[in-house]
Amino acid sequence: MYKKLLLAFVSIIAIQTAKAQTEKGSQMLGASFGLTTTSSDSKDFNANDNTYGSNAHGKQTSYIIAPNYSYFIADKLDIGLSIGYGHSKLESTSINIPSQKSSSFGSTIYLRKYFLYDNKVGIRTGPYLAYTNSKQTILYDNSTPDTYHTNNDSYAGGIDLDFVYFPIKKLGLSAGMGNITYSHQITNGYTKGTSNTFSLNFANSLNLSVNYVFGR
Repeated sequence: MYKKLLLAFVSIIAIQTAKAQTEKGSQMLGASFGLTTTSSDSKDFNANDNTYGSNAHGKQTSYIIAPNYSYFIADKLDIGLSIGYGHSKLESTSINIPSQKSSSFGSTIYLRKYFLYDNKVGIRTGPYLAYTNSKQTILYDNSTPDTYHTNNDSYAGGIDLDFVYFPIKKLGLSAGMGNITYSHQITNGYTKGTSNTFSLNFANSLNLSVNYVFGR
């Protein structure tokens, strides 16, 4: 009888400890880290004599860091804000593809619903709205030694999908799994114009988040 009461007591404590991480009134403070790398190989085309040249290699590396804060307005439902900085660099040996680098600042507000097993592991998903300002430098260092600058303002909205895990009471870990996004971009500078993009992404980049849980 004593062992059964002790087991029941421990089980209740464990359930309450896990639930406290995503119950109404809890808060999370942390940071997200994103890294994307892509590479390509192609042959340069010479329009003057309609021939292909030697093989050209390109590599693009992008990263982003974004502090974030969220508040649980209901059990397993939080609303939050993140502010981030990103940097991207494209290098290529092709005479037809210029080297490029860009830096960006942005903010995102989001609403997320958590679906967890045993209040520890599962997914979260929900809508978000984002604004990003980026400055891009384009360097034609092979064909023409000129540098051009552009400024981009991007407005986006969509739905995110994340994997989440709470290994201990005060620690939350997550990884981006994919998103559906619609964005509108305004470009000024060397080139001017607007563009609209709809995209569906699934596990094509590494985006991790570490959060400290406090409050309730």
